Amino acid sequence: MRIDSVHRTPAAAGPDKSESTAPNTLEKEVVAGADQAGVSALAQSLAMHASDRIEQLRIQVQSGSYDVSAETVAQALIDAHLKD
Repeated sequence: MRIDSVHRTPAAAGPDKSESTAPNTLEKEVVAGADQAGVSALAQSLAMHASDRIEQLRIQVQSGSYDVSAETVAQALIDAHLKD
């Protein structure tokens, strides 16, 4: 899967010709670095466990040993549909 940043504008880029030339205060805040975010220790721990699991799955897929039964996949799809 490929994700393109078609709808994102780089912080250092100027406005496109199709955009208004009026200053955008939101872009100024991003460029100036005024926004900050923190990540809790719990979130960092979960991210580490998730990356370990992703690495295990990657190795299994590459080696050909990753196997999921069709019944398990079907049940997960049904359960997900019923939740909505």
